This record gives sequence, C-alpha cells and structure tokens, in this order.
Amino acid sequence: MSNLVIMLLVLSSVSCQKLFDHAYIIKVQNNSQDTIQFYASYNYPDTSVEVTKPLLKMVYPLKYSSLESKKQWDDVLVAPRDTISIFILSKDTVDKYSWDRIKSDYNVLRRYDLSLDDLKNLSWKVVYP
Repeated sequence: MSNLVIMLLVLSSVSCQKLFDHAYIIKVQNNSQDTIQFYASYNYPDTSVEVTKPLLKMVYPLKYSSLESKKQWDDVLVAPRDTISIFILSKDTVDKYSWDRIKSDYNVLRRYDLSLDDLKNLSWKVVYP
C-alpha cells in the first residue's frame, strides 16, 4: 500500500511542461584583483544606469560568473534590442553607496555594449578589465 502511495505522489508531481534542459551562457571573467558585480541591460542605446537597483551578480578576483538565458542569444538579441549592455561595478562601491548615488554619479567601472556578432567573436566571454 505504501508503495502505491509513493508511486501516486511521484506521478502526480510530473509536469507536462518541457523542463529547462539547457542554458545559453555568456561568461563574465574578472581578471582584476578586486571583486566586481555586474548586470545586463537590453535598453541600448540608452546606457544609463537602471533606475531601480537590478539583481547584481558577483565575480571574485580571477574567477568568472555566467549570464544565462533559456533561449539562444540569437533569439534574445533581435532588433530593436539587438545589443546587450553589461555594466561592471565595484563591489566596494555597491556596498558603500546608495543606488541613487551610483546612478547619479554613473559610478560604473566599465560598460560593454555588445552585439550578437561581438559576442560570437569573443567566444561568449567578456573579460574585465
């Protein structure tokens, strides 16, 4: 009887939706000695810092982190949003200042504006600095 209950629970938890089985990745490599944080924006040619603080990804010195998409980047980067902007910020700056201050002072270490061709030429790897 308990086997039947377990089997029914397992079968009832199975979904008909296709599972997320692949991520398309852009690596952000930190070749500096400082911890950085980054986020991506699809608002190019508007290169201003986001109005509200976005989810920031951390990259430790001499390590990398990934920007992932469930769709192929060919399907994500299409006109009019065919350029991705990757904003690199110092973790120390993010910890020390408010987002409003970071935004108003444009306290960004570096910004990369990359097309699909740029990303392919970079082998899907953005290297800071």
